[in-house]
Amino acid sequence: MKAHLLLSLALALALPGHVAAAADDLHAYAAAAPLMLAPGGEGLQSLELPWPVLQASRSAGLADIRLFDAQGQVLPMAWAPPPAVADSSRNQTVSRFAWPAPSVSAASSPSALQLKLGRDGAVLSVIDGAKPGAAPTTDGAERWLLDLSALQLAEGERIDSIELDWPRQPQGLSTTVSVEASTDGRDWQYATTSQLLELSAADAPGLRTIAWPGSTGPAPRYLRLSFGTPLKLEASRVQIRRAGAGPALQSLAARFAPDGSAAAWQLDLQGPLAPRRLALRLPERNSVLNLRLEQRERDGEAWRPVATFVAWRLQHDGRDSESAALQLPPQTTPARWWRLVPIDGMPARAPLDVTLQWEAPVLVFVARGDALQLAVGRERAPAAVLPLQSLIPAYRSGAEQALPRATLGALAPRPEPDWRQRLSDAGPEAHRRWLLWGVLVAAVAGLGVLSWRLLRQIKPLPPA
Repeated sequence: MKAHLLLSLALALALPGHVAAAADDLHAYAAAAPLMLAPGGEGLQSLELPWPVLQASRSAGLADIRLFDAQGQVLPMAWAPPPAVADSSRNQTVSRFAWPAPSVSAASSPSALQLKLGRDGAVLSVIDGAKPGAAPTTDGAERWLLDLSALQLAEGERIDSIELDWPRQPQGLSTTVSVEASTDGRDWQYATTSQLLELSAADAPGLRTIAWPGSTGPAPRYLRLSFGTPLKLEASRVQIRRAGAGPALQSLAARFAPDGSAAAWQLDLQGPLAPRRLALRLPERNSVLNLRLEQRERDGEAWRPVATFVAWRLQHDGRDSESAALQLPPQTTPARWWRLVPIDGMPARAPLDVTLQWEAPVLVFVARGDALQLAVGRERAPAAVLPLQSLIPAYRSGAEQALPRATLGALAPRPEPDWRQRLSDAGPEAHRRWLLWGVLVAAVAGLGVLSWRLLRQIKPLPPA
């Protein structure tokens, strides 16, 4: 009877002990960094998590991120949503004119090719001063003029790209286009070089867009396009973009290494990341790659496609030009492993250098106490974040953006403490948990002693 009573008492005490065992303890995390509050003593502050913290995470969805005070208590915190970015874009069709093939005199005197303009600056025609009666061909010209004089840009708008269209080439097409800009139709300045590509497969992605370089100056009135092969342009549009006030993106340089088991390049980031942009640099000049970007969160999982794109690096007129950075979909999920697969089956040989741009996650937390620390690195940790609405009184969308920003010190691995350090650093919850486990061990030991004594008191039955 005494044994049953002692065991029941031990189990009753051990049950809260198991609940307490699930409580957070700074020693359960592999790394920590000091947290410095913003001056002013605001009760709510925000914290931008740097890349080393994301790399040290060991739980899905950054569930093992914790903020501790000096007493080992976890601070209430919530994830801040990404700021709303009101990007807008529109297309405007612009006029195009095929330039006549320059005559001998025009080749020796570039001014022989002239623009005939209207009073508003719009292009009426392109004429050859050396052959006034010559009419420019509209079929297969190597040079084209785009008239941007009617382009109206509002404040905050800029030219993002030039979109071209031409009849489909069944045999495929690969050509370079050099772009010059002018404000008066007489003086021309080099603007950019781009690659145009059309694959023979009907459903394969191609390149029909010229990325416009960012510039703070006024938009040009005229563009002169020089192609490496004659083209018949059927449409020309200018994409205009107005960028919203988005967050500043962090940059991370990495390298895709050839995968020995497949014709692909792989990248292990050692932590989950959701890039917003991906800029790939090809190692060889005059090379074009048709690629599919894939991702997976865990080793051994099936690869998931993210985007298809064409990367190129070409030399033209002594200049080395490269494809623009790939804009990844906003719904791209964080992943540790990434892969580039050549769609045309080209073998992966040399490594590929890449620059990833990503948006750092932001925590909103209650700034309480002193000697605060961020802890990370715990397997299968349960999520401990609260809804943002419950953390900020009378929450309104975007209110978290106005909170003062705390800063984080260097992340360092935590050494494995011995039992003396654990005992001295442990808080009341840990002491209670160890006490309960001690009672449980004592109860089991007492039960074993009672069982042994009972066995000794049992007398053997006399032989029949």
